[in-house]
Amino acid sequence: MASSDARYETVFRKIVHDQNAQRWRQLETSLQPTVVVDGCPVPKGRFRGDLLGDHAGDEGNREVRIDAILVDTNAHSIAARLISRVTLGDASEPFEYQEVVFAKFTDNLLSSWQTLRDEDGFRNRESSSVASAPSSAPSPSSPDANRLPPLRTPAELELFYRDYIKTINEKTMAREFDRFCQPKLRHNGRELTVAEYIPLISDTQDAIEGLHFGIQEVFTDASTQQIGARLEFTGTPVKEWGGAKPNGESVLFHEHVMYQLERGRISRVWSTIELDLYRSQMGTAAAP
Repeated sequence: MASSDARYETVFRKIVHDQNAQRWRQLETSLQPTVVVDGCPVPKGRFRGDLLGDHAGDEGNREVRIDAILVDTNAHSIAARLISRVTLGDASEPFEYQEVVFAKFTDNLLSSWQTLRDEDGFRNRESSSVASAPSSAPSPSSPDANRLPPLRTPAELELFYRDYIKTINEKTMAREFDRFCQPKLRHNGRELTVAEYIPLISDTQDAIEGLHFGIQEVFTDASTQQIGARLEFTGTPVKEWGGAKPNGESVLFHEHVMYQLERGRISRVWSTIELDLYRSQMGTAAAP
């Protein structure tokens, strides 16, 4: 009998494959009668429309590939980084953008789909490719494998992550991030030192007074050493950030993020942030 993690991944990959092949009837066989999509229950017959959204339009073509995936058997869930390659009918060059999806399963059928995409990457429609995750984790036969610490359990991975977020909220990153992060890591494809990575967070804390990182959901996969999380941000902007000037109001928005650990520390981060919602709360309309 196939393990639960294998079944969840098989169903998830089938959904993506059927979407790419536009095999909508076959796709619906992988769904519960009702699927909760970004917090709203929809009948499975409407799930196709939620998948497509306004990604390619009537004359466009969209091909999705799974770039990174973790399976949390205890949560009956999958976290995945998807890269969409879109060719519009009136465009000569395709463009790519990323999204981070959290999918939940009931009786091995999809019951929940929550996603955040890179809205700016989608709107800008730049022809450059989105950086893919390298397959760089040491194999059991590699020289580095014998020097790896024991694999963390799902509980250890979650505790590690909660301590990491606590460090952010307590603003002790400069002192403590070395024990959470590799000396060099990649954030959405950019290679950064720890000293360069910290300002991505601390600059946001400077711009949003009282910024709090709240963990809404966390997913772990000990076999791949990955963590996924949905974070809720709250605070009051006092400086321009994310393309919007403060208006005195508080904000609430989210991030979907995945982490790859190597040798017990974070080596890669993939992040999508609800920037359009943030901007709308500041009274700034999203660019068309």
